[in-house]
Amino acid sequence: MKRRMGFLEASMYAGANTPVNVVFTVRIDGQLREENLHVALGKVQNKHPLLHVTVEEDVRGIPWYATPEQASPIPLRIVRRFSDDHWKNEAETEWKTMFDMAGGPLARLVWIRAQHCSELMLVCHHCICDATSVITIMREILEITDRPDIELSPYTSLSIRELIPNQVRRNVLNKITARLIAGITWIYLRTVSHMKEIRKDHFYTIRWKLSNEETAAVLARCKKEGISVNSALCLVFMKAFESMPHLKLKGKIFCPVDIRRFLPEVKKDHLFAFPSVAGIPFLRNQKLSFPQQANQLKERLYSEIASTNARKMLMFTEYLVPLYPRSIRYAKAGKGPHDFNFSNLGRIDIGEDYDTFRVAEVHSPYSQFPMGNPTKIVISTFRQQIDFAFASEDGFLKYQEAVAIGEKAMQLLADNLTGVELTPSLDLK
Repeated sequence: MKRRMGFLEASMYAGANTPVNVVFTVRIDGQLREENLHVALGKVQNKHPLLHVTVEEDVRGIPWYATPEQASPIPLRIVRRFSDDHWKNEAETEWKTMFDMAGGPLARLVWIRAQHCSELMLVCHHCICDATSVITIMREILEITDRPDIELSPYTSLSIRELIPNQVRRNVLNKITARLIAGITWIYLRTVSHMKEIRKDHFYTIRWKLSNEETAAVLARCKKEGISVNSALCLVFMKAFESMPHLKLKGKIFCPVDIRRFLPEVKKDHLFAFPSVAGIPFLRNQKLSFPQQANQLKERLYSEIASTNARKMLMFTEYLVPLYPRSIRYAKAGKGPHDFNFSNLGRIDIGEDYDTFRVAEVHSPYSQFPMGNPTKIVISTFRQQIDFAFASEDGFLKYQEAVAIGEKAMQLLADNLTGVELTPSLDLK
């Protein structure tokens, strides 16, 4: 493979000296075999073309994927496990550790090992995958580690150009629109070229879970009220942010959208790094009940998703590729047009019980984003427990403010959905 990154892929790349890593950790009860892990990593790498690539920049600073004649194997780092919280320190280390973009591969695995309990931590660069992708890789690693005879079928990675049909690409109106978007963007980037990068050196992640009983209470109440769990969780965080009067809010959130739903050529188990987001304004009608507001929020999100034309979007962003170096400089200098990014991954698609071990716990995959507004809330569910990861940077949102928002969100969840106090233990470091 030797192809230029699309604009959205390049945005996730963000430069060879910028760590944009996705970290995903699972806790294993039982014993793992090192030789089986190496077999699993080899088979997974052979399946996914993007696990072979390196990244090169051309003379204009635009990145390209390149597949070397002999790809380096996915490395496995083994460390001794000292406590149940040891993985958190390793996660912080792995997020900050940059990949060798010119040498590859852009994935690695950490085994935090004890005799009967371990964590497996998968780390991938965001320019080759999204959250769905890292869950897929982890699932395949676990399946093959348990049963090394399993075989995976390789596939061909599609470029953005291959995802844009000729009728879309050659349409005159589309071409005019794309050039107009690129022209306006070029003018805007020129006007803000004086802005200096905002250094982000104090990232943090706050984690907590609801118990099985608390999760069951939330799910049951949502079903009774006829509202989605996603809308309810999103709404309580919106309200929690609004409850902080000293915060200068923009009144908007971003929700990632998996655009595989619009691109059937890209299968769910294929690595994919084309991000798309739906921008949702905060709700202002406080006279509505909580269920009514949750349903209104759901309607807005669905309407935004329904209006997505993925193939046109990919075409328009291709015209922005020459502006990539300027856009990344601006992204590192800007604060973003939103207050936080909200991502509910739903139930993590990983088996719970295997022949030789069990997955006891899953920690939501997350990345600490060094551009724009880094405030991000990721939620997932596994073994009937809702898991939260709240990441930001102290220069954008103070750690104490994030703690207060998390606590307020749980209070709102209890007040509106469970009727009993929730007592999750926020991971206060």
